[in-house]
Amino acid sequence: MKRGSVIRMFRANQSGVTLVELVAFIVIAALLATGLIAAFTSAMKDTPKSNEITHALQLAQERMELILAYKKSKGFTALIDPCTLASPPAQCTNIPSGFSAPTVAIVNNWNGSAEYKTITVDVTGLQVITLTAVVASY
Repeated sequence: MKRGSVIRMFRANQSGVTLVELVAFIVIAALLATGLIAAFTSAMKDTPKSNEITHALQLAQERMELILAYKKSKGFTALIDPCTLASPPAQCTNIPSGFSAPTVAIVNNWNGSAEYKTITVDVTGLQVITLTAVVASY
C-alpha cells in the first residue's frame, strides 16, 4: 500500500471533533456568554422597575380622574385641578415617597377651538409619566 492511500483511508475513518476543538469551542462560548450577561445586567440597572412605573401611572390616572370628576360636577367652564383649591381632597395630599406631586397643565382652545381643553398630568419618580386627555364642552 502506498503512503498516500493509507493517509486517505485513516482520514476517511475519522468522524467528529477533537478534544482540542471542543475545549476551544467551550472557551469561546463562555467568553461570549459572559459578555452578554454583563451587558444585560448593566442595562437592567438603569431601567426603572415595572412596579414603580405602574405606581406612577396610577398616581397620574387618579389625578386625571379627580379633574374629570370636578368637570362633571362644576361644568366645562370651571375646569380646574381640584388639588389647587384651598381645601383639596384627601387624594391630593397622599403622595408616596419617591414620587413628586403630579403637575397639571390645562390648556384652553385645543386645536383652535374653544369647545375643547387639553389636560396633561405629569408624575415624576424614577422617570416622568405623562397622561394627556382632550375634554369637550358637553
